[in-house]
Amino acid sequence: MKKLGRLLAVCALLGLLLTGCNMPLEENRQVEDLLRAPQLAGDYGALQSALNDWLGESAQLKYPLQGELLSPFVLQDLDGDGVQDAAVFYTTAQSTNVCIAILQKDAEGSWEVRQNLEGLADTVDTVRLARLQAGGSTQLVVGYVASRGDNYLAVYSYEDGELSAILEQSYEQYLVEDITGGGNQDLILMSTLEDGGVQIELLTVDRDGSFQQVAVMGLSADKFSGCASVAAGVGADGKRYLVLDGWTGISGNNLATVLLHFDEESQQMIPADQISTQELYNESLRNVSTLVSRDLDGDGTVEIPTQPDEAGLLNMSQSRRMDFIVWMDYTSPDPKKSFGLLDEETNCYIELPMEWEGNLMLTDSTEVEGAVELRTVDENKLVLTVRLASNSADAAGWTRLGMVASRQMQAKFGPDVTIADETYRLSRSLHRLN
Repeated sequence: MKKLGRLLAVCALLGLLLTGCNMPLEENRQVEDLLRAPQLAGDYGALQSALNDWLGESAQLKYPLQGELLSPFVLQDLDGDGVQDAAVFYTTAQSTNVCIAILQKDAEGSWEVRQNLEGLADTVDTVRLARLQAGGSTQLVVGYVASRGDNYLAVYSYEDGELSAILEQSYEQYLVEDITGGGNQDLILMSTLEDGGVQIELLTVDRDGSFQQVAVMGLSADKFSGCASVAAGVGADGKRYLVLDGWTGISGNNLATVLLHFDEESQQMIPADQISTQELYNESLRNVSTLVSRDLDGDGTVEIPTQPDEAGLLNMSQSRRMDFIVWMDYTSPDPKKSFGLLDEETNCYIELPMEWEGNLMLTDSTEVEGAVELRTVDENKLVLTVRLASNSADAAGWTRLGMVASRQMQAKFGPDVTIADETYRLSRSLHRLN
């Protein structure tokens, strides 16, 4: 009887599906929605249809792997004429590399393909919009990744109804910033030379308004073997600076930093004069491959991480690698910006009161399982305990710093600890460096 009941129920359901025209209208629509393949809505759907009609086949849309723009569609007034354009990244069964199609609306408001252009590789890594030239036009900056892992960068300009590549070359890192202070954005490219050195190139508008690519400088192969990261910011003196982290050391896994600024007279990037290149190299040399320069506190200045020996003592097991870090702004007369503890296991930085620098010892806790303690070097006084705890752990007496790897990073001060810096807040001390 039970089997017969289930069979009748299945037959009834099949009957409803087969006689959908007799179902209530809303239920019929729900069944159709479940059976229909997902369709792109709005302009995206119209763009996809227009591109497929123009190709005579279905295009495979190519999504960027990373960055702020993660869509295969870019809707932007590229030529500055006040009318929105569209760029679509795609491949077809016949294409090897990614292609870019430019579409505009016709008099009836329908999208139509005006031009297409073949890209430099089979995968789109990043897409950026930039204002590199004077006027109202916007350029497309596209990073490609080839199947063998090589990176290529292209800058596209759309003017007078034509999309053209104004730059095509290999690269390792790039940055779009107004580094020259001219009002337009500049393009800074980093690439490794054949001899192992690092080349820095600047794409900008010169004094005559001409758009050009200028070789800026190279970092010698006897110190650097490649580019790890690049960042730009405003220094304490108001100048715009470029901060380059390069691979160095015998293993090539260490990092050191070069600090540059734009010189108006020579129209070139030159080393900062607040600290010599060699001194900065020595001070910024660090053995953590993920510890790159960044705007740590969001004030527009890029801080450079250092690992000075005098920052504190380490007396703990190597099961969890931690170290004392001092973040520096070498453009300031008082360069020390932040002092704290780096947890390499979680790639997090815990900011500590600056007054503690040089008087701390990091050690494994004997009272709290899996925790570490910060104690004073001179008196062995407990000042802070840090632990990673599960969400179900008792948090009484602990300050929650944040969630890290599905666990809570917690800390608590030792007894009778006083802090002279009234602006310091333990609850806001955690910085994720991912």
